Amino acid sequence: MKRVTIVGGGFSGLATAYFLASEKIPVTLVEKQSRLGGLIDTLKTPEGIVETAASGIRNSRRLEQLCGELGVPLVGTRRESRRRFLFRDGKPRQWPLKAGESLGFAGRLAGNLAAGRFRPEPGETIETWGRRVLGAPATRQILGAALQGIYAGDPAQLSANLIFGKKEKPAKPEKTKGLVAPPEGLAQLTGAMGDAVRQLGGEIRLGAAVDNLDGGPVVICTSARDAAALLRERAPQAAAAIGSIEMVPLLRVTAFYPQSENTVQGFGTLFPREEGVRALGVLFNTNIFPDRGEGHSESWIYGGAQDREILEYDDAQLFSVLEKDRARLYGRYSEPVALYPQRWKVGLPHYDLGLETLIRGGIELPKDVFLAGNYLRGIGLPMLLEQAWKTAGEVRASLS
Repeated sequence: MKRVTIVGGGFSGLATAYFLASEKIPVTLVEKQSRLGGLIDTLKTPEGIVETAASGIRNSRRLEQLCGELGVPLVGTRRESRRRFLFRDGKPRQWPLKAGESLGFAGRLAGNLAAGRFRPEPGETIETWGRRVLGAPATRQILGAALQGIYAGDPAQLSANLIFGKKEKPAKPEKTKGLVAPPEGLAQLTGAMGDAVRQLGGEIRLGAAVDNLDGGPVVICTSARDAAALLRERAPQAAAAIGSIEMVPLLRVTAFYPQSENTVQGFGTLFPREEGVRALGVLFNTNIFPDRGEGHSESWIYGGAQDREILEYDDAQLFSVLEKDRARLYGRYSEPVALYPQRWKVGLPHYDLGLETLIRGGIELPKDVFLAGNYLRGIGLPMLLEQAWKTAGEVRASLS
C-alpha cells in the first residue's frame, strides 16, 4: 500500500495521521517546527497551566471515541463557568440590552422568523444580516462582540453564510456535554495522538520540510499560506485561490493574580468595540476547568482583523494595554503575579465574503492531493476533528 504523506503536525494533521494509521495505512507526518501541536500547546508554569491557544474543546461522540482509544481522560467545566458576560457601560452583564432594546430585538427576531427571513442571503455580512434580523443594538452589543471573540473577525466583513449557514455538525457526546479538556491541558491530547501514530507504525519528522508534492498521496494540513506555497508548482490555480485567503493575527496573554481577584464568577467577558476596551475578550480560566493553578488565572485575547497593530507591541506596551483594560473591567488596578504572552501573526483565517466565494466555488486539486485545515468551513476543534475523519476516509477510498 502506498505511504501517505501528511504535511503539518497541528491538530488537523495529527488527527488525520491517527485516523489513517489506525486503519493500518502507512503514514509519514512532516512538521517544519520542532514540536507537534501547531497553535495548541500547554505550558506548565510555576503558577499553573497556560494554554497557548484554545482552552478546551466542545465534546462530541468523535472526540469521546478518540480519547477512549488514546486513553486520554476528559474533564468537564466547573459550575462557575455557566455564566457568560458581555461588557456594557463599564460593567460585565449577562444580558447587555436595555428594556426598549430588548423589546425591539424580540419583535424583530420573531417577525423575521415568522416571515422566513432568518437565513443569511448569499454575500451578506454579519453586520448586514444582524441589523436586518436582530436590529442594530443586538448586533452591536451581542452578535458583533461574540463573533469577534470567536472568529477574531470584522463583523462588517464576516460572512453570515459561512458562520450561520448549513454545515455538518458533530454527533452529540454520550457523556459530558459542552466544553471539555484533558486534566493536564490540550497538549496532553495532541501528545497522545503523536505517540499513537508512532506506535501504529507511522513516521513523524520534526524540523523537516516537503520540497514537492510528487510521489504518492499527500494531505496538506497547514495554514492557508503554507498550503498555497506547497501547491504553487503542482496546482497553480488552487494555490492562487488559497493564497488569497486573508489571515488574522491573534495575541493571548495569560495573567495570574492572587485568588482574591476572582470576583467575577463566570466563563469570561466579551467586549464590544464601542465600550473602550481593546481586548476582544477575557477568559476566567480559574472558573472553567479545575486545577489550573493555586491563584486566579485569566487569558486576555487581542488582535484580530480590526487590531493588527497590537501584534507589533513589545511586552511592556502590551502589558500596559492589558492593565488599562483590566482596570476598566474591574474598576481597580491589581498587580499580576505573572504574565505569559503568546503571539500568532498568522492566527486564523478571516471568515469573510472572499472565503465564502472561494468555498462556494470549490478548490480543484490533483487527485492524489487532499486538504484539511481551519480555512475549509470549520474553525473550531470539533469541526477540525470531523474534517480530519472525512479526509482520512477520502484518502482511504483513493487507495483502494
